[in-house]
Amino acid sequence: MEGRSVRKYKDEGAIAEKAVAGGYKDIYRKSLIPLTEMQKLMGKSKFEELLGDLIYKPPGKPTLVPNSDKRPAMNVADAKNEFNEIMED
Repeated sequence: MEGRSVRKYKDEGAIAEKAVAGGYKDIYRKSLIPLTEMQKLMGKSKFEELLGDLIYKPPGKPTLVPNSDKRPAMNVADAKNEFNEIMED
């Protein structure tokens, strides 16, 4: 069985040309540059000064590692709360 798939453009340049030729103008979105690029643009200290309180780092996904791994273990009090329950018919 094939899993879910997401449609993608084959050639963004050709898509843009045809859309503009068809009379469509608002085919692009503006978005912020990536965080790392923003930091390079401003420099670390200015970046921290201007944007530091607006940046957060979410927790990473759980990962199985050997006991020799130096990272601290996750604090899981109750495994039932960590997983979604699967309902079967």
